Amino acid sequence: MNELERKIEGGAEPGELARHLDPLEPLARLAQVRGLSGRAVGALFRRCAAEPLSLEHLVPAGVAEGVEVRHCGINSMPLFRCFEKRFLRAPAGAGPPGRLWGYNHQALGALTGPGYFVVDEPADASELVIDYYEVPPNRPRADWPAVRGNEGFPSRLVYGFMRDGMRRVSAEVCVGRACRRGKQMNTYFALVRQA
Repeated sequence: MNELERKIEGGAEPGELARHLDPLEPLARLAQVRGLSGRAVGALFRRCAAEPLSLEHLVPAGVAEGVEVRHCGINSMPLFRCFEKRFLRAPAGAGPPGRLWGYNHQALGALTGPGYFVVDEPADASELVIDYYEVPPNRPRADWPAVRGNEGFPSRLVYGFMRDGMRRVSAEVCVGRACRRGKQMNTYFALVRQA
């Protein structure tokens, strides 16, 4: 059990978790997050219930349109826990202002599909949502996989009918929970933005 998990298990408040993570070097921060047990990732999500997340957390304001921002992640499942979500700012006019496009980069991508999604600023004070119901209209970058919807087999088993609710943990770390067909699942993940 690493220091972050000890703090989560010990009942540390979100501010204390952020003060632990923010000063760490990027590789140390990633090691702390990827060292969490599945149970601790779920506890982290619940602990950060009052911590809203903005689009700028996923793609900082100074990043130009079309520039990839990688977030390395860990999920709460027993196998294939490490993955990445890659985001970029969509072109102006490609949806609501500030819209992000992204996909899941992971070892089983050739089988499951890229799991494309969109992210929009919420209309109210609700959580930011990664939405797999909608995908970009075309390949956002030449080095990203071809765009596929998430309704066909086998993609729908992993990404179909999904939305992920997102919460802020620290300046570089966020946490999410999967929701399928409007029902919250016992599946969580944490992301660390890479410089």
